[in-house]
Amino acid sequence: MLRKLSLVAAFVLVAAATRTATASSCPPPRQYSGFCTEVIVWAQDPATGMCCQYPNPCSAPAGWTIYYGPGCTDGSVGL
Repeated sequence: MLRKLSLVAAFVLVAAATRTATASSCPPPRQYSGFCTEVIVWAQDPATGMCCQYPNPCSAPAGWTIYYGPGCTDGSVGL
């Protein structure tokens, strides 16, 4: 039973990792003016599910869902 759970957990981690895009395939950070909280975020393209890392929520592409956990998995905030 424990082995089956380990295999399922490994599959979930691999599936999450395959959704995360490499930096070269992600859109460049969006230009913005004014103050923005400097905290690393992950943003997910609603059309493709691609997940990309950005230096703050203001630089993520417009219309993408913002996550504060790695790999677009935790603490989503729709911006």
